[in-house]
Amino acid sequence: MLAGIALAWAAAQAVTTFTVRREDTELVISNRALASQGARSIGNNANCEEGVRMTIVYGPPPGHVETRVEDAVITSHLALVRTPVGAEEGAGQETLELLGATVTFNRPGCIEESTPMEEPAVTLVQGRTTVVGSRFFLDREENVGTMEGPIALTRAPASEGEPPLTASSASMTFAVDEQRATLQGDVRVTSEDRTTTGDTLTLDEEAGTAVLTGSPARSVRGADVLEGARLLYYLDSDDVVVIGNVAGELEVEIE
Repeated sequence: MLAGIALAWAAAQAVTTFTVRREDTELVISNRALASQGARSIGNNANCEEGVRMTIVYGPPPGHVETRVEDAVITSHLALVRTPVGAEEGAGQETLELLGATVTFNRPGCIEESTPMEEPAVTLVQGRTTVVGSRFFLDREENVGTMEGPIALTRAPASEGEPPLTASSASMTFAVDEQRATLQGDVRVTSEDRTTTGDTLTLDEEAGTAVLTGSPARSVRGADVLEGARLLYYLDSDDVVVIGNVAGELEVEIE
């Protein structure tokens, strides 16, 4: 339930904060843009959609809207929270939509026109991993949100000077309670000399691992090819292990 508004001072500006709750998890939405740049924070507006109280948080460039979920941070330029009129507090009946868009407002404080940005502008940062997509949506009474693609993931290396690991997919889900991101559809992971493909990739940022599934999931490094229904990817060492039946080809040099 939308818990209300708390005011704080940071960076010489008033930061308006809204909280959306899912069971024991809080999603804290903050406007990190200046009013002089067109930023708007409008809470519980019943004039925009019938039967809904609308909260609109707009942070145009160079600012942004920040949605913090424990150790993960999602940035966007527009956050929309829709709460049914009469919803019980703490029941999780609101929806959260995060977008990269420029908007104009009418006199009742509702969005008059919304124009999507040319490039995906919704970003999730968790540890060394950054994921960029076009829209994030968390439905009412749900703990898993969906980020629409195209999805571009970058994981910074553990040591300076090493190349990053990158991945792409059609979409991504993010479990807000478990802090777990899953890439879905045409997943492709690329490191310095390894390319791995599959249908899904579930990231464990804290452990530095990912599990890929596919029919089969496939990992290629040079002449070495590994295939299986599930692959365990050690992201820092760039090693891949097949979970279950092993299929593939390995090139072995014998002196």
